[in-house]
Amino acid sequence: MRRIFLFLFLTVTVFAVNGQTEKLKFSEYDLPNGLHVILYQDHTTPNVLVSVMYHVGAKNENPERTGFAHLFEHLMFEGSENIGRGEYFAMVQAAGGAVNANTTQDRTYYFENVPSNELQLALWMESERMLHAKIDSVGVATQKGVVIEERKQTYDNRPYGTFMEELGKRTFKVHPYKWQTIGNPEHIINATFDDINNFYKTYYVPNNAVLVIAGDFDEDQAKGWVKKYFEDIPKGTLSMYRPDVVEPQQTEEVRDTVYDKIQLPAVFMAYHAPAMGSRDYYVMEVLSQILYGGESSRIKTNIDDKGLSAQSLLFCNTTEDPGVVYVVGISNVGKDIKEVEEAISNEIQKITTELVSPEEFQMAMAAKEFETAASLQSLAGIAQRLADNYTYFKDADRINRELSYYDGITREELLSVAKKYFQPDSRVVLYYLLKE
Repeated sequence: MRRIFLFLFLTVTVFAVNGQTEKLKFSEYDLPNGLHVILYQDHTTPNVLVSVMYHVGAKNENPERTGFAHLFEHLMFEGSENIGRGEYFAMVQAAGGAVNANTTQDRTYYFENVPSNELQLALWMESERMLHAKIDSVGVATQKGVVIEERKQTYDNRPYGTFMEELGKRTFKVHPYKWQTIGNPEHIINATFDDINNFYKTYYVPNNAVLVIAGDFDEDQAKGWVKKYFEDIPKGTLSMYRPDVVEPQQTEEVRDTVYDKIQLPAVFMAYHAPAMGSRDYYVMEVLSQILYGGESSRIKTNIDDKGLSAQSLLFCNTTEDPGVVYVVGISNVGKDIKEVEEAISNEIQKITTELVSPEEFQMAMAAKEFETAASLQSLAGIAQRLADNYTYFKDADRINRELSYYDGITREELLSVAKKYFQPDSRVVLYYLLKE
């Protein structure tokens, strides 16, 4: 067995390291209005990806007006002064491309993947979004309805759909991570046009954004178009809310019950987690891999494979500030939910009291290296990593040091970090039970 582990470890590690044998070469600069521009050329593809990341997410919202960051993800596709309502998707698709966006608690990200000869179109459309998006009563009313319906479908009417929301408001007392990006429906309904317009004027400005162009393009030509479409956009001058609150240490376990329209009872746990980019964060990634990272991981082997749970899950939510490790266990038919909780808790406790085996450690390290290298094998992955690293750390070149952040991690360090974060008195435990 040891030889098999070692063989897989060496195979995966070599693959991962070879995936990043050469540094990614890119250029970057700032426009006078504060927009940061990153250019990454790859002439092996006939496409070019244009993305803009705004450093605004759910945590920048007014506690009485949650859901704005996500609402804007939708509003930004309404059109602009020069793009008709509903034409954004149609124009990109007609050019043979694809467009999308997503929002987290920390940032909002927009991107177009188009044929190389349509780079100018994509840049113009992103500049339109930044300069004068169409924010009017019709669009606001439409997208409010879309967001409310999305909440119903993905949260309220989906079994266990509210678990992150329910855990968040019990895990965080002062930090804005206590609400989710979907927001409070009443806040969205009651938001005025001025509320929404002020959010746009505050955060959708060049000095709060990074523009990434990745793929097959001529650099001089691209710089010319960036200058043409973005340089004259005014710099934002309104004050941006950057929460600096520190969540107090939790010293007592929180337990509660949620009654939902479900078929099987479930247990959901939340442990406090380290901030993105910290040393503890990378160690926690390895711990998460050991607990729930593959078919041979501890929870899958000792809970799922033994028939205790119909489904389980453990993942560390990647956030700019200290966040959450989520643990999920949905009981199998005929199994007591308390038994499921105890089994999962036992696996988590073991990793806080015993060194992981050398084989587990090697496999987990290799898996994280492979995962990191694999994420840099596509234009989309590279563009987002460049945008993330600049947005959060003002250091896009971290992309060339991704693997090095796992260097030097030891089994003893895993034990130390596990003891620090996986403590019963600093977690939230929720039971989801059948609503009569």
